[in-house]
Amino acid sequence: MKVEEVIDKLTADFPIATRAKLVNQDTPTAWAQWFILPVPGYIEASSYGPVPKREIEWIELDPVEVWHIGRLVLPKHIDHTPAIFQQLQCHGVAMEIIEGLIRIAL
Repeated sequence: MKVEEVIDKLTADFPIATRAKLVNQDTPTAWAQWFILPVPGYIEASSYGPVPKREIEWIELDPVEVWHIGRLVLPKHIDHTPAIFQQLQCHGVAMEIIEGLIRIAL
């Protein structure tokens, strides 16, 4: 399974946000709530794309899901890091954890 296919599966299984660092930009994109592979070789998310895979330097996953319950109740944080880490290892995807975010080089 290709790296982008693994990321696509993870974002379908877990309600997590993603962002990408494009080769021709200095800063990463905004956080995206959905991530898809519209056609082979391209990646698209709610904050960017479609972009050819060759133009993406890395993709970051925010493994913490935040549930907003209401104005008077603090948000609930659910950390999916162990489950996502296990899935990435099972598929042999190289990654690193930077400040709590999972970064995957393409």
